[in-house]
Amino acid sequence: MDNSIVPENIHLLEVRWVKDHLVLKTEEYDASSSFDFQITYSMMHNLEKEIVKIGISIDIAEEITSQNMQEQNGYYEIDFIFKIDQLASHYQLIDGKPLFDGMFVGTLLSISYSTTRGMLLTSWRNSIMEKVILPVISVQELLKNKKTK
Repeated sequence: MDNSIVPENIHLLEVRWVKDHLVLKTEEYDASSSFDFQITYSMMHNLEKEIVKIGISIDIAEEITSQNMQEQNGYYEIDFIFKIDQLASHYQLIDGKPLFDGMFVGTLLSISYSTTRGMLLTSWRNSIMEKVILPVISVQELLKNKKTK
């Protein structure tokens, strides 16, 4: 297993909106609103075809206060399909199952989450959510939030 990342070997083939659900209970953005973001990921692969799918899931809920009794919330799932040249250099087989290098997975998560932030910022343009920006997060923390089925 090689820990080096070669950007030219990473090809983003497709981005799929899996779920896009936003519930708005008001027509105006309240600047004092605070949002709670639960961000998780999933990872699937086809070793033979050198394909990796990273799924980013974001659950957004406005924190309810005594002034704000109508919560805005949303749930999003976006899949990122990557073709990785020389994928075998980023994992080792243990008991017949691949164990991927953390730096490699972290790189794919960084690409996927950054793209998700931009997609949602664009999607929310001209809506009451346009001032809401997903937080910058630690990839190491995101690695701990693998989605379980």
